[in-house]
Amino acid sequence: MNTAQVQHRRLIVYVPGLAEKPDAVAGLFARLQREPGYGTDETIYWQFPDPIRRFSRGTMTNRCRDLADRIDAYWTGPRKTPEIVLIGHSVGGLMHRYAYLQALRGINGHRLAWAEAVSRIVLLAAPNRGVDLGRLPWWQRYPVKAAAVLLRMFTVLELVCGAPFITNLRILWLREIAELGDRAPMVVQVSGKKDKTVVREDSRDLETLPTGVQKVVPGATHADIISLEPGLSEDYPGQRFDILRASIIEPLSSSNPEALPAGEAAKTSVVFALHGIRSGNGEWPSELETKLLDADKNVLVVTPSYGRLSAYDFALPFTRRRNLRWFADTYSYHLARHPGVPFHFVGHSNGTYLFGQSLKHIPALEFQNVFLAGSVLPRDFDWIRCADDGQIGSLVNICASEDKPVGWLCSGLRAFRMRDVGVGGFTGFDSVPPGTRQIRHIEGGHGAALVTERLSTVVDYVRTGVANGESLIVKPGKGFDLMSRVAPRLAWVGVAALAGLSWLALSMLGILFGAAVVAGSLALIYTALKVA
Repeated sequence: MNTAQVQHRRLIVYVPGLAEKPDAVAGLFARLQREPGYGTDETIYWQFPDPIRRFSRGTMTNRCRDLADRIDAYWTGPRKTPEIVLIGHSVGGLMHRYAYLQALRGINGHRLAWAEAVSRIVLLAAPNRGVDLGRLPWWQRYPVKAAAVLLRMFTVLELVCGAPFITNLRILWLREIAELGDRAPMVVQVSGKKDKTVVREDSRDLETLPTGVQKVVPGATHADIISLEPGLSEDYPGQRFDILRASIIEPLSSSNPEALPAGEAAKTSVVFALHGIRSGNGEWPSELETKLLDADKNVLVVTPSYGRLSAYDFALPFTRRRNLRWFADTYSYHLARHPGVPFHFVGHSNGTYLFGQSLKHIPALEFQNVFLAGSVLPRDFDWIRCADDGQIGSLVNICASEDKPVGWLCSGLRAFRMRDVGVGGFTGFDSVPPGTRQIRHIEGGHGAALVTERLSTVVDYVRTGVANGESLIVKPGKGFDLMSRVAPRLAWVGVAALAGLSWLALSMLGILFGAAVVAGSLALIYTALKVA
C-alpha cells in the first residue's frame, strides 16, 4: 500500500475569485501548513486551475459540473483522502456550492462519491444572492446591465441578482442541503467588513442551515479578504489569519440568523400578488392583501412592483424581459426568510409573463395555488410539464370577453415571431394539468377578473385551492374574436403601410422634409403606445 495514501488525511480544494492573481492564496496556504495536522505530509492543497475570469465563456452550470468532475478525478489513488475541505473566494464559492450539490444529489449529471467526504465548505466573500448591480459604481452598473441582456455568452453575466443560475442555486440549497440536517458539512461564510459587494442578508439561505456559520473580517474588502500581506487593517497583528484559520480548521457553532420581526416569523404561507402593465402595487394587489389578511393574519402577502409598463415597453422584448431577474431575486429573498412555507401566486397581465418565464428558466421555482388573470402567455405554454415537475400545484386561468391587450396586442406580436407571449389569457391554454379551471369568458376587459367584487373569490381559492365558478359566462363578440384572429396579418399590413407612407413622403417632399414627416409620425406612434 502507498505510504502517502495512508498519511494524507485531507484534501483542500481552492477555487479563486474572478480577478484574483494566480498566487493570491499562497500566503494563506503557507501559514496553514504550519498548523498541526495541516502540513504537506498530512494535507494536500490543490488550487483549481480553470477558474472563471472576466471574459470566460460557457454557462455557470457547465463550469460547475466541470469542477465537480475535476475534483472527482483529482480525488483518486494517493489523493483519496477521508476528508475534503472546499474553499472558494467570491465566484469560486458559488462554484463550490453548485459542484457540491451536483456531486451530492446528481442534479445535473451523476452523483460523485467525493461529496460524502466533504466536512467543510468555506465561502470567502461569496455573493450568494448574486451581484446586486445597485451596489456597483455608476460607471460599472449601466454597462453591466446592458451586457447582461445583450452579451449573454460571458459566464460572469449569470452572476447578477435574480439570474436563473443564482436563483436555482439558492432554492436547491435550501431544499436539498437542509434535508441533511446535522449531517450537512459545516458551511462558513466569511465576509469583509468593508465589502461593498456582499452583505449579510445575501447569505440568509446559509444561516437557515443547522451547520451555517457567519464570520466577519474587520478591515477586509471583497478583493483582499484572503490577503495576509503586511500593512492590512487589523485590530491586532495576525487577526485576519486567526479568523481565516478558525473558519477553515477550528470546530464552530452554527450562527443564529438575525431574527425576523415577530409578525413575519409567524407566517404560515406566502402569497405573491403581481400587477400587470399600466398599473402598480397600489391597486388590486393592495385590496387583495387587505382581504387576505382579514381572512388569515398568518399569511404574508408580497406585493412587489416593477413600476408602470406601457404597451410600448411590453411590445419590445428587451423591456418586457428586463424584470425577470427582479422577480426571481424577490422570490429567492422571501424563500430564504421563510423556508418550508407554501408559496402561492396571483398575477395579472405582464405579471403572468414574469411568472411563466421564470418557471420556464428556473426549474426549482415552486408555487402551490396559481391564479392567472388576463394572462399574456402563449396558449401552448407547457403547464403539464410545470405540474409534473412540481413547480405548480393547482391552476386557475380567467379569460375576459373584451380583453384587448391580450386578444389583440399579444396576437399581433406573434406576427413578429415573439413566441414568449400569446393569447392564453383570451382563448385559454391548450395543455393544462387535471383539475385546472379555465373560465372562458367573464364579461369585461383586461382587468375584469380582479375588480373589487371578484377578489373574495380569489381569496377563497388562494387559501383553499378550490376554485368557485362564475355565475355568468359569456362569449366574446364575433367582431372582437375575428380581430384577435387576424391581428397578426393586420400587424404586417400596418408595417407595410408605414413603410409605404415613409417612402411616399421621402419621394414627394424630399429627403429633408420627408424625413421630418416620418420622424414626426413615428414620434406620434411612440407617444400613443407609451401612454396606452
